[in-house]
Amino acid sequence: MTTQALERFVKGVKQQISQGETQLALDQLNSYLSDRNTDLYETVILRTAQYNRLAKDEMRGVITRDVAQAERAVIENSLLEILERLPNQISLVAPEPLTEVDLPDEVGFEKILGINNLKQIAWIEQGTQLAKSVCRILAPDGRGTGFLIAPGILMTNNHVIPSPDIAQKSWVEFNYQQGIDGRFLETYRYKLDTEHFHTSPQNELDYTIVRLLPDSEKLPLEEWGYLQLNPNADPVPSEHVVIIQHPMGGPKQMVLTANQVVSAWEHRLHYTTDTMPGSSGSPVFNDVWQVIAIHHAGGSLQTNSRGERRFVNEGILMSAIKSDAGDYWPEQPLERS
Repeated sequence: MTTQALERFVKGVKQQISQGETQLALDQLNSYLSDRNTDLYETVILRTAQYNRLAKDEMRGVITRDVAQAERAVIENSLLEILERLPNQISLVAPEPLTEVDLPDEVGFEKILGINNLKQIAWIEQGTQLAKSVCRILAPDGRGTGFLIAPGILMTNNHVIPSPDIAQKSWVEFNYQQGIDGRFLETYRYKLDTEHFHTSPQNELDYTIVRLLPDSEKLPLEEWGYLQLNPNADPVPSEHVVIIQHPMGGPKQMVLTANQVVSAWEHRLHYTTDTMPGSSGSPVFNDVWQVIAIHHAGGSLQTNSRGERRFVNEGILMSAIKSDAGDYWPEQPLERS
């Protein structure tokens, strides 16, 4: 990051704090500092925990609103101090200049090494358009990711939204991402309709389907589109997958490299795509932008019936979810054909 970009970032987070968007400011700092070697990250993690606990205590009536505002002001002042210290703790490295490279006298034709990873530009454009259907979930006990599978119908993990009671206390937020100028886009939050709710426990298929409530003061739910599900295309090892996600509950991101399928076993899909806490509930796409699984776990996981384990990420296959969802499975063109 350049000095100018860091200055814009600091200014933007300060503005969020001044506008009372403390949670958003915390999310930005968490996302920015998560892969940087600085002790400020641990401080932000601590302030995030304090803020979340404060919000819960206020919601449960454990503390008064005045006490909550006072404690929130302490957290905001701490964040402002962190922002002042940030430029001195972040290494801003200029890119190395290009140098001439000696080439061998004889150069053969270019070759595809292994799998062909060449993509048309339109492929990336399609992915960015579909990304608008992916949203951040703000639940009482944490953050997650979800995606629309029909107009106004959301899918996420059971461990993100396990019950109608949690759904009633949660928000779904679209457009939480940076534009090409580095500035954050306008976001839109919606509540959930617990009358249309179906779930499978975390230790089974770990998914939840729930309807969003329209809001006349915000964009119509149809504006966010929906993703194409394909329960008939379980991938095979070495196949390429893509995940669009909100890692650490931060801005929307997409992984385009080092993301191959390792194995498919029973209802589980294992892959090497990078994810982080907050990515739970993300759509797992195949190479033609169809959702073939929902991401839900990562770590040292069992990958076959022999009990062998690997350090991988894991999703639940759409083929298994369709069999379980019954009438809650959306009717889509792919399914009608």
